[in-house]
Amino acid sequence: MNEVKEHLFTALSVDGTPIRCAVEGTGAPLIMIHGTGDTHKGFRRLKEHLAPHFTLYMMDRRGRGISGDGDDLAYTLKREFEDVAAVVDTLAKESGGPVNLFAHSFGAMCALEGALLTHNLRRMVCYEPSLNRTASDPKRDATIEEMRRLIAAGDRDATVAAHLRGIINTSEETIAKQRALTDAWAARMAMAHTMPRELHALKNHVFEPERYSPIAVPVRFLLGEKSVGRGPENAQRLVAAIPKAELVVLEGQGHFGYLSAPELVTAKIVEFLTK
Repeated sequence: MNEVKEHLFTALSVDGTPIRCAVEGTGAPLIMIHGTGDTHKGFRRLKEHLAPHFTLYMMDRRGRGISGDGDDLAYTLKREFEDVAAVVDTLAKESGGPVNLFAHSFGAMCALEGALLTHNLRRMVCYEPSLNRTASDPKRDATIEEMRRLIAAGDRDATVAAHLRGIINTSEETIAKQRALTDAWAARMAMAHTMPRELHALKNHVFEPERYSPIAVPVRFLLGEKSVGRGPENAQRLVAAIPKAELVVLEGQGHFGYLSAPELVTAKIVEFLTK
């Protein structure tokens, strides 16, 4: 059997930062955007199931993996949103038409905002967008400050674990399983310094579901049945605000269902994006 070789796709964002995607698979283009504690390598299990259906453009957000980064002091969430739109527009121009998108957590929030900056999306699947809280969350705020201290101390391993534990509410068992995936964990540690800046910026990003009402393309939101926090509430509000949105609950799954049940998540993506 011939091994499928990965190649790279590059788009230049508004500020000139190169945003790159690892490309694998066959079929219509599908952009994939990871969350805060990850890189495109986090889709290692999901891509095996999606690659027969789509050509996957697995994007590394700025400051991570194969993508470039801007001035850390000039970082704003707006840059992340512009990055998404740049990849969508560049790929749509190259492929000759609107493209599909799948995004997880913080990446899904960036995808929603990016969708407001482009007219080149066909359909979107967003798995539990990471949206800020309308009220102060002392536990979350304390975790962000802890991550800042850990990064300053050079402890990247503990920074990644603190994010999973205090932000995602991941169990210690799941953290241990993810740490055992040595390559993916090493990739997370390499970009751990970007995590506190993103989370700190997100604290000041006001969640107003009605802002997304101009999104005219069909959107499917995926929600883990076992997910905690305000994810369920936010998902319902987004579905109510976006004209062509729907919600699918993943039975028995949490925030990382694309890792624990890649076949299930693939089925929900494929059935929606191939309509």
